[in-house]
Amino acid sequence: MQGLHVMQKVYSHESLALVNSAKNLLALKHIDCFIKNEFMGSGGHVGLGTALIELWVFDDAQATVASSLIEDELIKVVEAPAWQCLHCGEENDSAFESCWKCQRSP
Repeated sequence: MQGLHVMQKVYSHESLALVNSAKNLLALKHIDCFIKNEFMGSGGHVGLGTALIELWVFDDAQATVASSLIEDELIKVVEAPAWQCLHCGEENDSAFESCWKCQRSP
């Protein structure tokens, strides 16, 4: 049967927010996908009866591209170094775009 595509799982996590982020990322690239186990997630608590929330692509031919996109955008965390405010001298985590203490930009 030529032209038949098989669905394939490309990502799973216990956080629905992260799986939805991955789904939105793939949607931006026009990759059709769906979430499985959306209502069976553990909410971060792992135990008996919990299932990871899964993201599947409808076309297995897009699975490699989808997995690479998710890996590059969601899984690989590039940690920027902390920085010191030039105005008050406070050390700020890299997540801050302005100083948490004096609210000034670096």
